[in-house]
Amino acid sequence: MEKKKVVLAIFTLQGNGAERFALTLAKGLVDAGHEAHIVYFKNIIDLPVPENIKLHFFDYQKYRAIPKFMRAKFAAKAFDKFVRKTVGEPDMVLSNLYPVDFILAHSQLPNVHMVIHNTTSQEYAEQLKDSAFLDTLKKTYLAKPCVGVSQGVTDDFKLLFGQDAPITTIYNPIDVESIEETADDFVPEYQDYIVHVGKFKPQKRHDILIKAYAQANVPQTLVLVGTGELMNESKQLVQDLGIENKVIFAGFQKNPYPFIKHAKLMVVSSDFEGFSIAILEALALNTSIISTDCPSGPNEVLSPEQLVAVGDVNALAFKMSQTLSNSHECEIGLDKKFYPQKAASHYLQLINKF
Repeated sequence: MEKKKVVLAIFTLQGNGAERFALTLAKGLVDAGHEAHIVYFKNIIDLPVPENIKLHFFDYQKYRAIPKFMRAKFAAKAFDKFVRKTVGEPDMVLSNLYPVDFILAHSQLPNVHMVIHNTTSQEYAEQLKDSAFLDTLKKTYLAKPCVGVSQGVTDDFKLLFGQDAPITTIYNPIDVESIEETADDFVPEYQDYIVHVGKFKPQKRHDILIKAYAQANVPQTLVLVGTGELMNESKQLVQDLGIENKVIFAGFQKNPYPFIKHAKLMVVSSDFEGFSIAILEALALNTSIISTDCPSGPNEVLSPEQLVAVGDVNALAFKMSQTLSNSHECEIGLDKKFYPQKAASHYLQLINKF
């Protein structure tokens, strides 16, 4: 395949799953001999960016003064002009997350695709009670072809927008070689611990995790890596349960991989996910893992023995204790569809498909 120029558009590089996806896919594109550019809308970069990936800052803030009903079209026109000036004519543009999707729905650049990182019906559950909001989503996500990061995401999207909705499934990639290398950068000061990596927000259900951990009463420490809106609430819950001496709030970590590698167990307690990259990272580092059987993704990767019902404190507590008592090394066993160059190849096959 001749060399292609791909733009990945995202709001920030602030360290969450979609942001890590953008960097990993960009690396896969570059390693395959293509050109990758990341355009970010707010000047926040928390993640390490490889030198061969080009970054461009599109200052979206200046368009916030425009009335909301006109803003997306104006910003899209400015974005197109910015990309053509700084990057040139791209072969493909991949839009990631709100508000970027709402803007690029109006883009006139070629081969704009929207990457759907979450189960849409869950992410917008409250807003979807308003039929006008559903109409807005339809205008946005049916304006361009989309890519679901798991089969569950794709299935949910079609249930919401119709079985004929233009969406393809391409699994989120992880850079196993880089993860293994950076996992050896340091050894965490904690020993004999359980880890959770993720932003403190409602869908991650830190409350379920903390209650289950308290109930399990295992000797391991619980290390929570991340920050977010519900962190103080989680700290209060830890105090209320009297386990403040056993729970560590490690904050945001640019490199979470040593924390994952040296953990006795990783736990995912979410109500819903698009596709948990953290699960793949744990498998790549031979770390035991259990997860809620949430929509969507975990049951596409893990065995039934590693899954528990969503929101079930008792089941999660039992599974924690059981897994720690019968700890064994996990085989990596990652399908090649999770490797960056494979994902890059799948994305490039979408050029001019729709």
